[in-house]
Amino acid sequence: MVVMVGCVGSDSYGEALRQNLERHGVDVTGVRSMSGMKTGVAIILVDEPTGENRIVLSPEANHVLVPGDIVESQGGLGGCLVQAGGKRPDLLVMQLEIRLDTVLAALRAAKQARVDVLFNPAPAAVVPEDVYGGLAHLVMNETEAAMLGGVEVEVLDTEGGCERVAEGFVNKGVKNVVITLGGRGVYFLNDKGRKGLVPAEKAKVVDTTGAGDTFVGQYALEAVREGFEIEKAVRKSQRAAKLAVERKGAQDSIPWKDEVV
Repeated sequence: MVVMVGCVGSDSYGEALRQNLERHGVDVTGVRSMSGMKTGVAIILVDEPTGENRIVLSPEANHVLVPGDIVESQGGLGGCLVQAGGKRPDLLVMQLEIRLDTVLAALRAAKQARVDVLFNPAPAAVVPEDVYGGLAHLVMNETEAAMLGGVEVEVLDTEGGCERVAEGFVNKGVKNVVITLGGRGVYFLNDKGRKGLVPAEKAKVVDTTGAGDTFVGQYALEAVREGFEIEKAVRKSQRAAKLAVERKGAQDSIPWKDEVV
């Protein structure tokens, strides 16, 4: 089961988002509709010749979720981290499209509850050093890796540079580090010494919108499987993202599980 926690506005967008998630089997009891607020909106600009995109974000209700809400409320993360029968979830997936202090509170609550976290720091922002200690999965693109790693993005132009940046996160306590490099592929490194650069699969790029989210979603599925292996997870997640970029749209471009072989 997938459980979503967050806030939407009391508008048609919010209701449409909740209904769409429910239709796809997502538990949305932790998604609150905020009276008088608008739902967060992302305006996506796509360059047709290349399929590359730029996103303009208006967070609106996304930033209404505060640390107390997500940790203490039984309808928020507090309820998700202790489910029926006292069973903890297998994984908490976090990004940075809600308030940073709320993200940090959720990460610390998960650590206390011994719940593995997949942290995707997007949009990029510097986070406190204690975030990395014991973090199960850190998945980021090269811009985010450069910002969090404190280096120029050009450092990631080489495999050696990727390794150096990834090692910095492993030394801080991250168990699995994944850096997506667009058309160059994906670099991975874990605390067991497994590492490598997986070249990108050839794709007829139509729209790159949602490619990163698709990668993270597939990787999350792989992370909770018994016998998780980082390289296999990266390769399968890359195949899922390849399918996404060959289609137009954001949510509509994400492939179904049985499409990713």
